[in-house]
Amino acid sequence: MIEHQISLRLLENYDLDFLYKIENNTDNFSQISNFNNYSKQELKSYINNAKADISVFNQIRFVIQFKDIQVGLIDLFDYCPISKNAGVGVIVEEKFRNKKFASRALELLISYSFKKLDLLFLFANINSENYSSKKLFENYGFIKQQNDFYKLSK
Repeated sequence: MIEHQISLRLLENYDLDFLYKIENNTDNFSQISNFNNYSKQELKSYINNAKADISVFNQIRFVIQFKDIQVGLIDLFDYCPISKNAGVGVIVEEKFRNKKFASRALELLISYSFKKLDLLFLFANINSENYSSKKLFENYGFIKQQNDFYKLSK
């Protein structure tokens, strides 16, 4: 099964071109919350800091990997150790969409968040026109709270 061949791993230096492609793909701008173009130097610096504990930068990003292929990214952001919550963002390259990669990655990230980080809830900001993301997060128990804000409690 494809789900058993999907894993999450921290960013490595060899992910630079992949990260650059994802972060600067204007087709993704409707699906991600930031609209910045990043230089390779900025992203290289980001990767170098990406292995730090989530409490250092209040975020952590993982590569979604299928066998040895990078298919997307999933991250926790706006981590708050006091209220024990974090936001979730996921992006999968277009050619790998609708193949369960995002589903399995979200499942793994939820487990990591609640078991390893002991978070109490996760949230996601999902554009109202992004029907596939809304369906993905709702399938994993995220409940729409208001506008584009969804929440999953432990």
